[in-house]
Amino acid sequence: MKNQYFSEICVPIQTPYGFKPAEKKEQFDFTFDRIDCFNDYRIEIEGQDYEISLDDKGQWYFFTSFICDSLDELKLSRQIFRPPYLKNEKLRLVDLMETADIQPLYEGHDKAYGHALALSDNLSSVPAFQQARLANYDGSDDPTIIKRIHYIQNEYKGEFTRFITGFETRSFATYTENEYYAREIHLPNNARTYLKLFVYFSRYGTLPSQQMMPRFLANLWASAQSLNTAANPALYKQEAID
Repeated sequence: MKNQYFSEICVPIQTPYGFKPAEKKEQFDFTFDRIDCFNDYRIEIEGQDYEISLDDKGQWYFFTSFICDSLDELKLSRQIFRPPYLKNEKLRLVDLMETADIQPLYEGHDKAYGHALALSDNLSSVPAFQQARLANYDGSDDPTIIKRIHYIQNEYKGEFTRFITGFETRSFATYTENEYYAREIHLPNNARTYLKLFVYFSRYGTLPSQQMMPRFLANLWASAQSLNTAANPALYKQEAID
């Protein structure tokens, strides 16, 4: 898993067709404070099932995930339209949606919502500028605009996990030393669940959860929104980028 980046993607889309009910979950996910916040379905693309979801405001989304070998590949993983300057680049998300005839909803933004994951042996050795690039989905040649990162951090058995917000980028990141968490908890569950919460919070300004961790994350996300002054600085940390 090390030296790779994991990109969880959510694309607002026009009303799809050809979808089927998703497998019923054994129990309600108590992350959300109501059962119908997201209704999940599946759609088959070239023999593989993908998730689409309808929120309680009537908006449809397409979800998928990618493994990326570089920050440049990570950046391109959430491109939903092909601009002329990327005509020769491989855009996996664009190709996937075109294959399924899924139409992204144009909202003045050419990128999907993204939640990136990276694993490190020693999180304290990862420079702040690299953490910022991950959270902002910046490639290696993108300029640095914001000179700090906003994050919350937890520790479990001496291993740290850091959640870092992007700044007006429709993205955020998880950086962790805990490979068990990354493999067994984050990728199968939290990556998409936290992304759904982020999308809902970003679009509607409210958080559909009363749980502690989602509410800490929402405060963190609010801290990086240029028009939002409601974040509590006691609930997140800042680190300058050298």
